Amino acid sequence: MTENATAVTASACQFSSATPKVTIVTPSYNQGNFIERTILSAIEQDYPNLQYIVLDSLSKDNTHEILERYRSRIAIVVEEKDKGQADAINRGFAMGDGEVLAYLNSDDCYAAPDTVSKAVKHLVENPNVDVVYGKRYYIDLNGYFYLSYPFRPFNKEQLVKACYLPQECCFWTKSIYDKAGSRVNESYQFAMDYELWLRFLKHGANFEAIDTVFGYFRWYTGQKSTEEWQSTGLPEIAKLQKEFFGTNTSPEMMSDIFMEHYSTVNKSKDVERFSFYEKLWFEEVKLKQALFRYAPLDHWVFRRPYSKDSIANERRHSPKNQER
Repeated sequence: MTENATAVTASACQFSSATPKVTIVTPSYNQGNFIERTILSAIEQDYPNLQYIVLDSLSKDNTHEILERYRSRIAIVVEEKDKGQADAINRGFAMGDGEVLAYLNSDDCYAAPDTVSKAVKHLVENPNVDVVYGKRYYIDLNGYFYLSYPFRPFNKEQLVKACYLPQECCFWTKSIYDKAGSRVNESYQFAMDYELWLRFLKHGANFEAIDTVFGYFRWYTGQKSTEEWQSTGLPEIAKLQKEFFGTNTSPEMMSDIFMEHYSTVNKSKDVERFSFYEKLWFEEVKLKQALFRYAPLDHWVFRRPYSKDSIANERRHSPKNQER
């Protein structure tokens, strides 16, 4: 992390300082194709008070070698078997001592070096806000732009029926996390983020959206979010909605509400108007695909200037220096 973070000041700050410590946790298992970009997107943040923790469940690919390469720049690295993603996240947060929390899955990335600075600045300057999130860009297997949705303000009524919050773009205060039980629910292996948002709401959390891209969500065949949506995701969402509200939303209605959040039109109630807005938006998506086709979006992490410490660390781990 470099020292040129966005300056933040506030007369009424909910934290111990204007630059509270941020703890980011990455749970990992067999994501060697992507985790280097995930790690770099965190450690190349310009925010000066960042604690980054990676927990790997004894991956069988090249994850260990990548972790060794960046170990000196990661606050805590744990390589041991866990009970699943939620267990790893809980263990990571328990090790950390940040006043602002987030987790970043090992195939996703932050979108820019000032993402954390912008999130913290908003929380510091708005002490009534407990959760802040930015926009998501979907990227493909190789990091190229695939899809995005327009910016929309937070809508509580829609969130209780469908999860539209982009998890990798969310940052929240330790205080609301503690009020909500200081844990991610380990009985959920797919919808643990949605369960956490609903628990935050139950404890009076205020959410706020920012019209800035915060994260890149990798969308590809074989990914947990695509492969387990029918088998695990939908049953878990039904379970948690039953737990929180005594009822559950059908998959068709969830899809309609998700799209209504972004299009502002309910597909079931006004198909023609919805189709017009959808067509209009996807023309913009096509323009973005053309604009971003020349380079993977997540490769910004390789273009960042390394610090002296990181350069020295790279030299220590280079194959040439390990030859005898």
